[in-house]
Amino acid sequence: MVDFPGYNLSGVIASFLFILLTMKQSDDFRVIGPAHPILARVGEDVLLTCQLLPKRTAMHMEVRWYRSEPSTPVFMYRDGVEVTEMQMEEYKGRVEWIEDGIAEGSVALKIYNIQPSDNGQYWCHFQDGNSCGETNLLLKVAGLGSAPNIHMEGSGESGVQLVCTTRGWFPEPQVYWEDIQGEKLLAMSEHHIQDEDGLFYVETTLVVKNASAESVSCFIYNPVLSEEKEAVISIPEKLQAELASLKVIGPSQPILVRVGEDIQLTCYLSPKANAWSMEVRWVRSHRYPAVHVYKDGDHVAGEQMAEYRGRTVLVSDTIDEGRLTLQILSARPSDDGRYRCLFEKDDVYQEASLDLKVVGLGSSPLITVEGRKDGEMQLMCSSDGWFPQPHVEWRDMQGKTIPSSSEALTQGSHGLFHVETLLWVTNNSTVNVTCSISIPFLGEEKRATFSLSESRMTFLWKTLLILGLLLAVAVGLLRRRS
Repeated sequence: MVDFPGYNLSGVIASFLFILLTMKQSDDFRVIGPAHPILARVGEDVLLTCQLLPKRTAMHMEVRWYRSEPSTPVFMYRDGVEVTEMQMEEYKGRVEWIEDGIAEGSVALKIYNIQPSDNGQYWCHFQDGNSCGETNLLLKVAGLGSAPNIHMEGSGESGVQLVCTTRGWFPEPQVYWEDIQGEKLLAMSEHHIQDEDGLFYVETTLVVKNASAESVSCFIYNPVLSEEKEAVISIPEKLQAELASLKVIGPSQPILVRVGEDIQLTCYLSPKANAWSMEVRWVRSHRYPAVHVYKDGDHVAGEQMAEYRGRTVLVSDTIDEGRLTLQILSARPSDDGRYRCLFEKDDVYQEASLDLKVVGLGSSPLITVEGRKDGEMQLMCSSDGWFPQPHVEWRDMQGKTIPSSSEALTQGSHGLFHVETLLWVTNNSTVNVTCSISIPFLGEEKRATFSLSESRMTFLWKTLLILGLLLAVAVGLLRRRS
């Protein structure tokens, strides 16, 4: 079987069953489509066509364009009108039915503003009473992205590090480096990230050990369009750039912040230099998408990671000295980890790393009696709202650890941990037990103590209270009868 992009086997089976159960293949006509795949660039409009043979009017037929499921069509035409009730949501308002040739059985569907998700197989289905015919056609979507940009980090012990970045490609492009003689160079790393629109961002890193090398090129190639884009960098020229002589300094110790508090990520240039004309970027693993990007005096919202949108504020009061602080509002467990602060000018950048530790000190533990059997009782200690994964233990009166019978840590949708730990103790014991939950590197803990003797006294008082109430009720009933 030929493997086409977007080919959906389950959809083909569903289509076959749909035809088999509801109608019979027509002996009077067949449907033909384009002999070759249709190529469309991202953002363009495309025309999908199909034709009845022999030619005949399709005015009173049902015509259905669909992807994998006939029941949710891209477009449906019946008895001269468009049927929109079952239409796929992503095609509403994006398709136009063209019926100029319908008297001869020729129909077309125009799709506006082609997107990567439109890539793949389509079916054109005609139905006349109980007879039907259909054909499939392949739409290949391609996007030629931005020209690559090569950024250089100042030379270090391992050599000069070059990072080539580009956006807006579809399908996933091919990437390679070449030296001035056209020889291929081996990249140190390569990352492809598909954004919310389905387009690919590419980031590839090359280390050039010989800093005196004249230049290197980065090529991005689209295999569908057979087109490529190139960027060239002159290493000696970039090494003389202003920023190559500067360093970016960040905190020397990890930044500690509690869940719900605001985060402050500060970095600065050394020696002091005005950063107004520079690009400053806070990132996690890759340069794109970013936590926050400052460029040309403003925030570049289009490059921001979804989870940081509306949560970042740039404090730039001392930007003329090269010092900037990024404030991230209301810390979450997902914010925990490493950040990089990049200052860039003329495609040369320097960076500093910042380690952020997010902590959540959960609720005070609650100890409850879960069951009793064979002279023992089972205690459960539970607590919510911890991050990272806490350390849990039971202790006796002397502070010695008591092994638990079981322990469960579950992480909720907000990333915080819920703790449950069980302990079996004998009913005749008078020893107190303590449940302790802590974040070791924070040096803080929360604990609860359970006294078995107090538990028995509480149980005794409850029993006496219940007996007293029953006795009072009984006395009241006897008095009423007398």
